[in-house]
Amino acid sequence: MQNPFIFGAELEPGQLVDREEEVRQVVGALTGRQKLFLIGPRRFGKTSILNVAESRAREQGAMILRHDAEAYPTYEDLVSAIVANAARQLTSLAAKAGEQVVKLFSALRPKVTYDGSSNTWTAGIGLGETHKGEPQQLLVDALDGVARMAESLERPVAVIIDEFQHLVENGGAAVERQLRATIQRHTQVAYVFAGSKTSLLNDMTLNPARPFYRLGGRLFLGPVPRDDFGKAIRRGFAKAKFTVDDAAVERIFDLAEDVPYNVQALANMAWETVRADGRQERLTVAVVERALDRLVAQDGPFYSKLWNLCTQTQQRALIAVAAMHGRGLHGAEVLQRFRMVASTMTKSLAALESRDIIRREDAFEDTRWKLEDPFFAVWLVKVGAISSGRQPPLA
Repeated sequence: MQNPFIFGAELEPGQLVDREEEVRQVVGALTGRQKLFLIGPRRFGKTSILNVAESRAREQGAMILRHDAEAYPTYEDLVSAIVANAARQLTSLAAKAGEQVVKLFSALRPKVTYDGSSNTWTAGIGLGETHKGEPQQLLVDALDGVARMAESLERPVAVIIDEFQHLVENGGAAVERQLRATIQRHTQVAYVFAGSKTSLLNDMTLNPARPFYRLGGRLFLGPVPRDDFGKAIRRGFAKAKFTVDDAAVERIFDLAEDVPYNVQALANMAWETVRADGRQERLTVAVVERALDRLVAQDGPFYSKLWNLCTQTQQRALIAVAAMHGRGLHGAEVLQRFRMVASTMTKSLAALESRDIIRREDAFEDTRWKLEDPFFAVWLVKVGAISSGRQPPLA
């Protein structure tokens, strides 16, 4: 039978585990013309939640324009995709959809073409004087066009932008101000902004000095509860007539640090390991450990490249995060142990965070740094960057 543990791809309806409430809230925002920020670390399943929510919202008659901001190197590329997407979806609703799009997005001077052989729409954007020096104005004009489209249709219209913080990182304060002024006028359009830079997005939405303060609701994505996720893992192994030790399932969660992507990846490799073992068809802690070794070895070249791209001080900070489980990194003993000073530690942690290698988790009276990929720490141990003793060797 096929391996039941899927990772690295958008999950479809019926494949998500215990995200029903999150999906319900996103669908409610999409169909109710609301504004919502979906915030959560990478590998926690935001994109899959958006995919399932989009599918359900479409079943309720909504028109959804969903795009990943990180997939487009420039504002022009993103806006062209939004216009082409609008044209594609208007074809089933209006005659002469291309002409409708040119009218709705007139500020962009779009040139819309349709390829009948591939059934695809493409759009080119005219860069007029109003857009020179202010590329973010392109996005403002595109969203204004979406708002006009919403006014002309008797159905909900929604815009989903995944990895939304990418737009702000590129455009700075100007794009925040302009988007806030634009979006708050669009009462007929729903907006869902999803992002993984939790520190940045928390500041954007909770800081009264930032333009997006209280612009919409906030939905923070945490780990999937172990009880529900554990049942799903057991079901996956049971379908192949494999028996499961409870301790093995807990070990998967511990090693993956409850990150859904990593739980699925380790469960996937453990399933393959059990299937390849002709001696017994049982998931044990020993099998999980072997699966982890295989997984880390498989991704070794990626981890090696990531490590070598770090400066020596960043490598020391990374080792400190892994060895100290992300806590007390500015304490005198920790700084001395890793031969760093407080300012260098702060700078190195910020650099690692900006490259999505680590993330900061803030809780009541507690701040902890965590690796985005918990298996990276296992690789650090295997290559000797972190020794089995208390004092890791440093470069």
